[in-house]
Amino acid sequence: MAKPSAEARFGFEELLGEVLKEGLFWAALGRPSEVMPFLRGKLLGNGYSDNARGQLEWLLDELERFYERVACCGRIEEKHMIAIRSFHRDIVSVISSERA
Repeated sequence: MAKPSAEARFGFEELLGEVLKEGLFWAALGRPSEVMPFLRGKLLGNGYSDNARGQLEWLLDELERFYERVACCGRIEEKHMIAIRSFHRDIVSVISSERA
């Protein structure tokens, strides 16, 4: 029997959520751009329509500015976790509407 792929065991949405939280961790440590190249590469390199790509670029720019604000704070607060869940929801929404 074939072993399930990593994506099948741990879906895209869950993986995205973990990467966004990882970015929050790095931001609190003073490295707000640590995960941004990975996110930009994975999200913008998937051949989405110009409209979806534009929305994702805007969201990623906003996310990077958010991580920079967290870096200035130097700690993670509940409001930061709420914001990460919002970014997650918005990114998944753009990608889901593209696949529909």
